[in-house]
Amino acid sequence: MIYWRFFGYICHDCKYIVIVNAPLNAPHMAVTFTVKDANRERSYVQILVRFRGQFYKKSSGETIPVKYWNPKKHRCNVPKDFPAGQHVNEVLDKWEAATNEAIAAFKVKMGTPSAQEFWDACNRLFYKGSCDVSYVVDYLTEYIERVRGAKSVSTISKYTTTLNKLQEFEGITKRRLKFQDIDINFYIKFRTWLYGQGYSANYFGSHIKNIKHIIHEAAYEGVCTDLHGIQHRDFITINESSDNIYLSLDELRRIYELDITVETVRKHLDVADIRNENLLRKVESLRLVRDRFIIGAFTGLRVSDFGRLSEANIGSETIRIKTAKTGAVVVIPIHPYVRGIIQNGFDASVQVSDQKMNKHLKELAKMAGIDEEVTINKNVGGVNEQRIYKKYELVCTHTARRSFATNAYKSGVPTIAIMKITGHTKESTFLRYIKVSAEENAEMLMEHPFFKH
Repeated sequence: MIYWRFFGYICHDCKYIVIVNAPLNAPHMAVTFTVKDANRERSYVQILVRFRGQFYKKSSGETIPVKYWNPKKHRCNVPKDFPAGQHVNEVLDKWEAATNEAIAAFKVKMGTPSAQEFWDACNRLFYKGSCDVSYVVDYLTEYIERVRGAKSVSTISKYTTTLNKLQEFEGITKRRLKFQDIDINFYIKFRTWLYGQGYSANYFGSHIKNIKHIIHEAAYEGVCTDLHGIQHRDFITINESSDNIYLSLDELRRIYELDITVETVRKHLDVADIRNENLLRKVESLRLVRDRFIIGAFTGLRVSDFGRLSEANIGSETIRIKTAKTGAVVVIPIHPYVRGIIQNGFDASVQVSDQKMNKHLKELAKMAGIDEEVTINKNVGGVNEQRIYKKYELVCTHTARRSFATNAYKSGVPTIAIMKITGHTKESTFLRYIKVSAEENAEMLMEHPFFKH
């Protein structure tokens, strides 16, 4: 008969107690393995150790498809379509042997090892006599390259952008960044370098946010044990309020009703050098981008979501889809414009790059006569500047989602109902997201019963 013993550890990252179980008569009960996140398609395999009342955890350096993990055996299943599982199991066996040997060594000592002392000993035993050091992580960029494969598509994109900038920074400074190098001195130098290239404060802040998240994750995995550098009071994520536009319902109607033909394209755009056959392709591309943008502007979905719509998502009255970024299921009433596009045979499977879509959206807005002058406060190289643009120059893919939120809010849709679709969890964040001018706010108030008496 097998009896089971349960033990747990406090996950400081998620504020929950994680329970791990192992059989009482298991040969190596102090060491076990588990996937970090069973809800993801891929996840790290984590090492969990209980010793002298302490719990030690770190990444094994292996990521696997979660469906192949066997929680009873604490190892991978090795079916025909995942032969790499055998290698993963061999690595876990090696970690188990190294960890048990470290435990045996520490048993002769009086004190209890710190996490760094414990894993330093395990690492020395694991890599002893081996020329393969592919699992040793000393550098921040090396760690990012390893972890991004187990993330969502949107997180992979963000991590990749930060990785590229860090590698470019390493090339300029001619020094690879170790975890202990990420401190306030790095912060100042990295900021100065980005500002010198004309990047905004928010762009710099987005990279700092990613870096802090990555280092906290590395600490959780046991790869990085010193968070002192990023805990400096000035090592902060910058997030300045920025000026962004939205399109009114009337402006969206003008784009929706655009008659996009070769003649109208010739009339409004500079296409004199484009041959007729290429111009026909441009007309089709403009129509496709127009339909995608209008769907986004009347559903509030992100580009990554409304580009995945299929017949399975579309009912008689609502659209139902699981969002790519958060995994939340949203249900959205179908606006007449969206219904008209769907009934005209819209094919969401045809993909358009963000770069091409942003270019076409500016052209569509120009064709629709959305050309009023707009003053924008813009942060360039860390300095706030005022610049004047034609409104069509500022239209991009995200304008659709912002227009949805702002127009719904101005139309009196309850804030909580809009947030259910946009995914905002705080009303204060949502209210910063929408764009309602002081004049528009006054117009809304004038229609309120409070101002009618």
